[in-house]
Amino acid sequence: MDLREFLGCFVVLLGGLSLLQMESISCRKLGMGMIWLASGLATYFLTKSVPLALIMLLAWIFFPIWEMVFVLRKLRVPRHRELADARAPREEFEELSEITSALVELGFQNLDECRLQPAQHEQYYRIFAREDELTQATVGYIAQGAIGFHFIAFTSNGKDERRWVTWDYPLTYGLVMPPNVAVFRALHCQDVAELYQAHLDFLEINGVTPGDLIAGEHTAKAARARLEQTLNQQIEYNISRGYLSPIAGQDTENFCYSWRGTLYVAGQVLRDLLF
Repeated sequence: MDLREFLGCFVVLLGGLSLLQMESISCRKLGMGMIWLASGLATYFLTKSVPLALIMLLAWIFFPIWEMVFVLRKLRVPRHRELADARAPREEFEELSEITSALVELGFQNLDECRLQPAQHEQYYRIFAREDELTQATVGYIAQGAIGFHFIAFTSNGKDERRWVTWDYPLTYGLVMPPNVAVFRALHCQDVAELYQAHLDFLEINGVTPGDLIAGEHTAKAARARLEQTLNQQIEYNISRGYLSPIAGQDTENFCYSWRGTLYVAGQVLRDLLF
């Protein structure tokens, strides 16, 4: 590798690292693509071998996917889950107060705070509902040890039993949504107000009017029951479609990812990385 080749790789790498600092998801993906390309170019300039450069590029995709497949096959998913009283860890989830204030300004009332159990990771939820009772907002915090992330979801239930969800879940979701659930993943939204407006736009684009929605009961018990029903419905649907399969033996309460489910999640991760 001569000086010109080295500087070329370094510039591409530096450009990728710079794009990773941007807030835009598209810029971050472009940044990862540039880093990926820089590794392939560096391998080629060092070895003068196209096959080795391709192997390096494929390794970036193969090894993370293979590790994820291994982890998914080891996971155990409880069939029946419930929400219990709990408070999210305030020190780790510093944005909770700010998100709560923003939701209150939009006309939402804080109804409940709970934790999902049993679960592979710590999962906390704070549930809100608007005074018109047509939209429920959920702030979720999922953590494993000191690492965690949060998301916000707005949900409206139609009289035709369809459920309309707009959220900013940052990672690939590991379950297939039931056919009666329409999901809009709005990662471009910068704040709570913008995400809520995206939900209203989502309803309008699909021809859903306030008269088409069911007004849910404005109580903590009812709000928790709605969220609990949604979470368990997802599990049952994935079991019925073969994405989750029974564990060999007498364990009827826990399921694992089938090969169909594992390949589906791996494909979704690859899609999110590329697009």
